[in-house]
Amino acid sequence: MVETAGVVGRGSIRNHEVVSKMIDFDQMIDNYLFRESKPKTVGRYYPSEIGSCLRKMWYTYKVPKEIEPQLKRIFEAGNIVHGFVVDVLKSEKNPHVELLKTEEPFQMKVDDFIISGRIDDIILLKQNGETILVEAKSAKTVEYTREPSPAYLMQLQLYMHHTGIHKGIILYIEKSTLKSKVFNVNYDENIAKDAIERFKKIDECLKQEKIPQAESKHRHGWGWMCGYCQYKEECDKAGKEERKWKQEKNE
Repeated sequence: MVETAGVVGRGSIRNHEVVSKMIDFDQMIDNYLFRESKPKTVGRYYPSEIGSCLRKMWYTYKVPKEIEPQLKRIFEAGNIVHGFVVDVLKSEKNPHVELLKTEEPFQMKVDDFIISGRIDDIILLKQNGETILVEAKSAKTVEYTREPSPAYLMQLQLYMHHTGIHKGIILYIEKSTLKSKVFNVNYDENIAKDAIERFKKIDECLKQEKIPQAESKHRHGWGWMCGYCQYKEECDKAGKEERKWKQEKNE
């Protein structure tokens, strides 16, 4: 009986190993998330990108790269979290809030280019009749989040500027626990106009084949972006060429 059990046990282990080799779920996830990348069109820009380094943004148009599988997973996790947020907002168990719109298309014409995106959610607070824009962001943890990301603020301010809805929130959801943290945001015209000016700058740089400054290397608190940038190699090379050109010019 003991020997038979041992044989069965070893057989079960071998079967498990065979099944494990047949079902590589990580690869299945990557297969599921694969979408053929389409080159970006100069003249069409996205609110979610304007708060990041303009040089990186420039490279995404001029030197397009396939999004890394791990980054696709992070984006998909964000989509899943937002789906949960939508379910909560429209639930009859939360009657004090009415979900008016979700994934609302956003398009804004500036000069001869278009800013295009989607507003996560628009809600109505029934108690006071206020309409509020919601930007939902997934996070590894919310415990140490003391203030919203400046990039997220710029994105939301642009939406408030264009829609005329001057109340908003940035909602962080912790991916592993679904804990949340809410930041109330009032409209700030200066931040919105700064975002528009940044769009004008990237549009000019792209159309004139002029690479922007490497903001992440020069702006306080932005250095961490370089460690996660797909274009670090290209950016470092461009920086060396710029320094060499300046040195030769001054000699």
